[in-house]
Amino acid sequence: MLTVDGAFDRIGSALQEKGYAFAKEEKDSDSSGDRVAVFTSPNMSVRVLWNGKARLLAVQIDADGGWVDFARHGFGPKGLEDSAVDALVRKVGNEVGETSTDAD
Repeated sequence: MLTVDGAFDRIGSALQEKGYAFAKEEKDSDSSGDRVAVFTSPNMSVRVLWNGKARLLAVQIDADGGWVDFARHGFGPKGLEDSAVDALVRKVGNEVGETSTDAD
């Protein structure tokens, strides 16, 4: 099982390997555990979103000023399964990098 921090680290590393730069991160100050991290490239912005109440981890793409789900996965009360986070990382690695070159 992974922590939310571990999942964000894995996904963030995959994005940075594709040339995205870390832009900002926001965490709720209350105990809800909500968290958002934004990564940018010259052609695209991607954000990683954790909704603590829904226990949902999502990767979203900025599409003309609005965020659109690229991939998401819900997690049970015991934690984030390594294999599910790894599947999101593979999807990011395989597809987000390709999408970011569409404007070329």
